[in-house]
Amino acid sequence: MLYLFCLIVGGGLMALSVFGGHDHDLGADHAGVDHPASDIASFFSLRSLTSFAAFFGLGGLAAAGLGLGGVAQLAFALVCGLLVGTFAAVALRLARRHGNLGTHSAALEGRVAQVLVAPAANRPGKVELTIEGQLQQRLVRSEDVLRPGDQVIVVGDQGGLLDVRAWSGT
Repeated sequence: MLYLFCLIVGGGLMALSVFGGHDHDLGADHAGVDHPASDIASFFSLRSLTSFAAFFGLGGLAAAGLGLGGVAQLAFALVCGLLVGTFAAVALRLARRHGNLGTHSAALEGRVAQVLVAPAANRPGKVELTIEGQLQQRLVRSEDVLRPGDQVIVVGDQGGLLDVRAWSGT
């Protein structure tokens, strides 16, 4: 019963993500920035956990269909779930590292955003902008001196880290 529940919930969420066109994940987007904490956090992303649940359930049901006992079913389900969940986490991390996650950068150029965290010389800042009708946060850098609340315009993208300039609205 647990395997069927995991398959239905995990598989359903995966299907909604694929067919619903959602290309985002929970949490802040760390595109183009390497942080050891984000490596670990990618294993607990919604995509990874959903993949684990779906394939844990599928593995458990497949093991039961093969006539394996309870402990063997659990072991098979865990192996399936961990393998696919780990693959999803690694793939997500690689996509973020190379800036290939989410909306293409060309579509972001020219968009206006609001500074949440001002960038500094040695660290990126964070902005909030509307993409496909949803507010999203992205990491940015800028040659301009910015403060939280300032309006900026996206002028480029380097590996998922957006380049922005101060924007006066004219």
